[in-house]
Amino acid sequence: MKRLLNDILLILCVVCLVACSDGDEDSGEYIPPYTTDLLLASVDANGKIVSVQMDDGTTYNVASQKFNLSAKDTLLRCMATYTYEGQKPFQIHGIVPIFTDEPHPANSIGVVVNGKIYQDVSLLPRHPVKLISMWKSGGYLNLHLGMMTTDNGAHEFLFCEDGDGQYSLLHLRPTSDGSAYTEHLYLSMPIPEGLEHFTFTVRTYDGDYIREF
Repeated sequence: MKRLLNDILLILCVVCLVACSDGDEDSGEYIPPYTTDLLLASVDANGKIVSVQMDDGTTYNVASQKFNLSAKDTLLRCMATYTYEGQKPFQIHGIVPIFTDEPHPANSIGVVVNGKIYQDVSLLPRHPVKLISMWKSGGYLNLHLGMMTTDNGAHEFLFCEDGDGQYSLLHLRPTSDGSAYTEHLYLSMPIPEGLEHFTFTVRTYDGDYIREF
């Protein structure tokens, strides 16, 4: 009986594959592969994306799309899922703005303790994260992080200039948040103009990870 059920399931799978294949062949429609990558989106006054700039400098006009971003009249660093091939329009299928900000000198950052603001480098929050990858592209230093969370409270990030050619990530974890699962997120720090060599430090659960660029 078990052998008979297996044979029936196998036949049904084959029929399904043939039917799907015939449908695609009849329509003649080719769907280009989906790509997910970081880019700069040019957003108009209505919150619509009109063009994108890839990290290699290439710019594409964007076909009409349904996204209505809260940011207006700006360039927005985003993680986008898109399709583009040949003469077909550049189409965005999903887009998420990501955190990006110029690095701030460590001694200029205020830290709130018991309702008072202190400018003390030793108090800067460096709560650990999972570092998945770190790379340079398009004039940015990009971070792919894993953040332990239960979605209870907003995590805060900031890029810090610790010294000449030394940068790091500040992370303030809300005390109300737990560690039930890992949320993936991306951040991009604009690399200061004219900076050829630098180090970047991320506090991980295994200690400080320092990379030279």
